[in-house]
Amino acid sequence: MSNNPVNHKVDNSIAALWSMMLPGLGQLMKGQIMPGIFWALLVGFGYFSFFWPGLLLHAGCILDAAFNKGDNTWIGLNTWPKRIIFVCLVTALLVYIVIRNF
Repeated sequence: MSNNPVNHKVDNSIAALWSMMLPGLGQLMKGQIMPGIFWALLVGFGYFSFFWPGLLLHAGCILDAAFNKGDNTWIGLNTWPKRIIFVCLVTALLVYIVIRNF
């Protein structure tokens, strides 16, 4: 085990928590520099344009930090159970937003 902080691997759940606080920070903590910058800018523009696009993009950023293993897949949806869970989470978020605000 190396004590070098650069080689430290951040758990996906911790990365998701960091992304909840600041979009893109979870990706940056995992060493994914370009996706972190991309998510930070995209969510920032979403919140600047209107609240709901920013909120939906922020949810996508959190899910990306939670499920992305760092390979070339977007959020690591390489198996059907992960795809079903992802769709259920996004659906639950959208239902919550609609019920909460209407």
